[in-house]
Amino acid sequence: MAHSLQRGFSLLELLVVLAIAALMTSMAVAWLDSGRSSIDQALDRLAATTVAQADLARHAGQLRGLRWNGQRPEFVRRQGEHWQVESVALGDWPKGLRPDWPVSQAPALLFTPDGWSRPGTVRWRWAEGGQRWDWDRGGQLRVSAMP
Repeated sequence: MAHSLQRGFSLLELLVVLAIAALMTSMAVAWLDSGRSSIDQALDRLAATTVAQADLARHAGQLRGLRWNGQRPEFVRRQGEHWQVESVALGDWPKGLRPDWPVSQAPALLFTPDGWSRPGTVRWRWAEGGQRWDWDRGGQLRVSAMP
């Protein structure tokens, strides 16, 4: 009489495979979420610092602004005939996150003792989406998501 052996996976083997799959899935979700979170956090910090710099310009009677240096945004203060970079901690700037305005020595957003120099809009873009900043002369900044 011939024995026919049926070989299958044991319960332990199936549990190990499921545990590995769950671990890989959770790591992938965490990685994707951390990329999005770093962009959100960077823009939240920048928006808060932008409003603070506008308030500082108003209270200190200075011209201040925000410009793009090609790698990251930077805040500047008018010192005589030149713009002086202000030391403002924005943290790590995510690669690929850029505004819709070019590199310039002059700031694209200008804050004066009377408020923001003019109403306007800035669009921040990255591979998966964008964010739109609209502000009025009084310094009200509205942030909205873009597709």
